[in-house]
Amino acid sequence: MKRSICATLVLLVGVCAQAGCDRGGQTEAPDVSNEENLVGSRDAYDTEDEESALDESYGERSELPPLKKPVEQCTGKGSKRECKMVDPQPEVTAAHGARKLMGRFRWGMDLKTVMAQLERDIEDEYAERQAKTKDPIEQDKNREWKREQVGEIAKNHVRFEEAAHHRWGVSLIGHEFKDNENEEMVWIKSPTLKKFYFFKEGELYKIVYAYGTQAWPGLTYQQILDQKFKSWFGMSPEKKFEVDEETQIKLIDYVQWDSADNDRVRAFDMTAVHGAFVVSVVSGEAEDEYGPRLPTGLESGEFTDDVSDVLGGSDICYDDEGNMIEDTEKCKELRGDLDE
Repeated sequence: MKRSICATLVLLVGVCAQAGCDRGGQTEAPDVSNEENLVGSRDAYDTEDEESALDESYGERSELPPLKKPVEQCTGKGSKRECKMVDPQPEVTAAHGARKLMGRFRWGMDLKTVMAQLERDIEDEYAERQAKTKDPIEQDKNREWKREQVGEIAKNHVRFEEAAHHRWGVSLIGHEFKDNENEEMVWIKSPTLKKFYFFKEGELYKIVYAYGTQAWPGLTYQQILDQKFKSWFGMSPEKKFEVDEETQIKLIDYVQWDSADNDRVRAFDMTAVHGAFVVSVVSGEAEDEYGPRLPTGLESGEFTDDVSDVLGGSDICYDDEGNMIEDTEKCKELRGDLDE
């Protein structure tokens, strides 16, 4: 299913063509105007030029029907009659949300293209920051921020090979990959959100979004699911779980939205172990081929028990700016668990 290098060139040329254009009547992004904006999504990418380039390189997506309001659905009769509000087209709602969250990324992109798209996201945010200030000092800080962010992209590329002696096997995304099977990842971070882009055979097929607990202070997972995730992907996700085949002990609970694009969107509560609320979006076609990868090791000791550790073991932690610290004593100091 490899695409030629021409696909990347068509995309990048098409993207560049948008610079400086003002399309007063351009199409709006998928309509979520009646809901809170998706944390981690960006609207700046959504221009006709870039969408056309993406369609040409990765296949045109079908136009989604407009969102519909929930409807009342009743079952039973008499005293046993029960009514509840349901989504009349859950797969369409999920597709709207997934497209919005994924932004300018498409399944099948190669690593080079994803990195270029990440740089464009940084450029968009940099432009927003510069537009908000006329202070030369702040503008210099913004330039330095952009340089640092672009530099981080190349450093945050990981090939999953045992010979690399990486530490990701005991991390929040330790279940999302397999070593020595031509898989790799690039990831980016902010103080409240980390995004992981997964590749198989050189093609993007899954994105994982890990929201730190500070993203929505004071809210429980259930509240975030009800108030945020369900407003993004639909009010009627399927409740699912995995059990150990031998002991029949439940390993993990999660919810899943199946989209009209054949994507699968899942939400997990991983705060007890990794201090994060997780949303994953995966290509259904790719998952059917490679198999689902779920965090079923949570109860078997596969992960560390450090709730402030979002990515690695107990000797890896993050400061208030989201920077990774690989120093055991410094991590203890940041967590406040130094020996008296």
